Amino acid sequence: MCRLLPLKSISLFLGILLSLFPLGGCKKPEPARIILAVDGQLFSDALVIVDGKQAGKLTQTLIKPDGSLYIDGILTAKLPPGHADIPEENDYQGTIDSLEVKAGEHTILLQTEDGKTLEITASVPPGRHLVTYFSDEETLTWNNIKLKAAAGASVNVKP
Repeated sequence: MCRLLPLKSISLFLGILLSLFPLGGCKKPEPARIILAVDGQLFSDALVIVDGKQAGKLTQTLIKPDGSLYIDGILTAKLPPGHADIPEENDYQGTIDSLEVKAGEHTILLQTEDGKTLEITASVPPGRHLVTYFSDEETLTWNNIKLKAAAGASVNVKP
């Protein structure tokens, strides 16, 4: 005589069996994070546009030879005389929190209020990337890759 197992027992058995063997499924791809910095006045307060969508604005920091510290044009502090960070001439910097994008081809546009632009096209792999623009030298570094990048130019980066 043949006995059938109750449906409840079969379901429980299959549930236990499936939990022992994880399914491959789709793993969510790791994002790319871009830390963007500008050294020098040009683009230190630029809008950042990624793939045609505004992603933010660089926070501009200015230290003047008298020790005045400005953040986005607002006097924030006065460094004491003789402080190691006081420059001989105006020192401009710009930064933005890390931009998170999916790995792949992206276009990053820096745009000043007076319409100057710098376009960066890059095939961005997953992970963290440091991108720095040196306005006095008109160069861009993407991690360890250094490229000429004058205002109005379009730069293609293949990290």
